[in-house]
Amino acid sequence: MKLKVHGIPGAEYSYSGEGFVYLQVVLEKITGKNLEELVQQYIFKPLEMNHSAFEWKPEFENDFAYGHNKEESLYEKDKDNEPRGASTMETTFSDYMKFLTAVFNNKIISKESTAEMFRPQVKINSVTQFGEGAKLTSNKYDDIKLSYGLGWGYLETPYGIGLFKGGHGDGFQHYSIIFPQSGKGMLIMSNSDNAESIFKELLEYGITDKYIPWEWFKYIPYN
Repeated sequence: MKLKVHGIPGAEYSYSGEGFVYLQVVLEKITGKNLEELVQQYIFKPLEMNHSAFEWKPEFENDFAYGHNKEESLYEKDKDNEPRGASTMETTFSDYMKFLTAVFNNKIISKESTAEMFRPQVKINSVTQFGEGAKLTSNKYDDIKLSYGLGWGYLETPYGIGLFKGGHGDGFQHYSIIFPQSGKGMLIMSNSDNAESIFKELLEYGITDKYIPWEWFKYIPYN
């Protein structure tokens, strides 16, 4: 179906998985290569991320994780072979750590491009990221200057700026944040629909990150 643009591009934050796929298609048209070819050429192979792909590989059959719902039952494993930039990446903890480390050290793109990627592009003033709260405005996060750069979330703390990216799908919930100026960071990967309820505590305990906008993410702590 034809995509609809809601609002003026760049005027406000609104996450769109379809938007990432649209960007993927633009890159594919310009380069004449599909997403899997591009990511293997420019990211996975140079960083030796040998267990990562945007399409299901035969070698994954003997080593993959099932997602679990809130009742701890298994989801059926999605092995859709059509690469989609917003949703089909298969990776491992160690591979993704290689990616975050490379971002830290400007091994993928230039320092100038990294600075532009991490620069606040759009201020976030919604109550929550998704749901009804996404339609409501608030100044609650002004103190951390919550914003979005190019694909990365942005906030400011006593550790310096923090750059974050979350992931959320059926049975899988992830979160990563890096603080380039202080050299701190943390990666959380899970295969449970219950995981986000402990993200706040994990970040506070692991790297004393008390600045995560957990209410905006709706990472409601467990009781």
